[in-house]
Amino acid sequence: MFRSIRWRLMATYLVVILLALSFLGVHLTRDSEARYLAQVETSLLAQARLIAVHVRDAVAVRDRTRTQAEFLGTQYPGNPSVIIVDRAQVVLVDYSTNPALRVEGRVEREGLARALQGQETSGSSTVNGVPVVYGTVPIRRGDEVLGAVYVALPLVALVDQITHIRTFVGWTMLMTLLWAAIVSLLLANRIAGPIREMRAATARMAAGQLDERVPVRTADELGDLARSLNYMAAELERLDTMRREFVADASHELRTPVANLTVAVEALRGSAPAAEPETISMVEAIEREVERLRVLVENLLDLSAIESGRVHLRMVPTDIAHLAHEAIDSFRARAGQAGILLTQDGPARGLSVRADPDRMAQVLGNLVDNALKFTPRGGQVTVAVADHHDRVTVTVADTGPGIPPQDLPHIFDRFFKVDRSRSGRRGAGLGLAIAKRLVTAQGGEIRAENGAQGGAKFTVSLPT
Repeated sequence: MFRSIRWRLMATYLVVILLALSFLGVHLTRDSEARYLAQVETSLLAQARLIAVHVRDAVAVRDRTRTQAEFLGTQYPGNPSVIIVDRAQVVLVDYSTNPALRVEGRVEREGLARALQGQETSGSSTVNGVPVVYGTVPIRRGDEVLGAVYVALPLVALVDQITHIRTFVGWTMLMTLLWAAIVSLLLANRIAGPIREMRAATARMAAGQLDERVPVRTADELGDLARSLNYMAAELERLDTMRREFVADASHELRTPVANLTVAVEALRGSAPAAEPETISMVEAIEREVERLRVLVENLLDLSAIESGRVHLRMVPTDIAHLAHEAIDSFRARAGQAGILLTQDGPARGLSVRADPDRMAQVLGNLVDNALKFTPRGGQVTVAVADHHDRVTVTVADTGPGIPPQDLPHIFDRFFKVDRSRSGRRGAGLGLAIAKRLVTAQGGEIRAENGAQGGAKFTVSLPT
């Protein structure tokens, strides 16, 4: 999955966004909690000031009953715990709905001592194991401190609010991450989409479709790359056209001198009976080389015509099994002379495909000829025909040295020949190239592989 640049880009975006959101989420959560607690402290201080104003006169005379009456006569939001002491730290009011926050013995509350010194304080502390938020305010009459008011709320009562803050921030992070994933996927597709198109187009160019072009969808670096690929493809197509034309023209021009050489060799052979044995041997060698040159020229012309699309295929129902049988018959004498067993596996008739019979006979002839070249004396070449419902296959297998693994991807390239030191055979390397192009032009496939027991195996597959 992560081999694709699209998913790697998306994962990169999401990791960066997740780290940023995590940092912001933690920071916002802590900041929100701190702000909320600060608001609670401010509210508690405001309540403490209000209580101090109401009970000031009662605290001044240290009247506990009056102080309690003054305190209870006023409503305070949040129902906080309240302690009111005089300047001698005598508790005048001890009000709390939570028993754990009530005074037991000597009053000890953080901030009370400073409040009795005339300072307002607020913060968080622990009272009898209960965490609280508190605010303390001195009770004044002019410059005189008469006592202090301590107001507190248990943090347990604030958990719901803090949980709400954390839940809100968490859901915000989750939704943001979800939207970021969608946007990242769209952005990654926008970047990876043209790259995938270029990869597919270059693969088709490598397969020989030099007229392939990449659509230019953007005006950025990817667009520049697409334009560069199109320019490269156009130049390759132009050079390939020039190469084909050169090969076709050169092959056509070679036909005349080859024909003249053939006539000259026939004339020499006519006078050969009266010549010396060395002369006769030389004439025969010249004749063989002229024949090789003639076959090479014909193959070059044939390949050029196939690649340029000038070959007209006569696609008709064709008995491929019968063609294989005829190919075997035509090479049986040569195989016998070379001491090679040439056999057919499968039916001799009755497997019909839509193909050009002449061109398929040429393909099968090239494959059998190639197998005989690379099979040593005492070996075997087998032509197997099989029906696979929607396709018919013809396999030509030999018991020769096989094909080196590094040569398999190039075996159908024009002018490619297996290492001559391994094969000991001569040839122009055009037979398999012609076979592949003819099979492809007829909607079929051809592949080469090494057999499990050794030797090479070529398989032609045609749709029924």
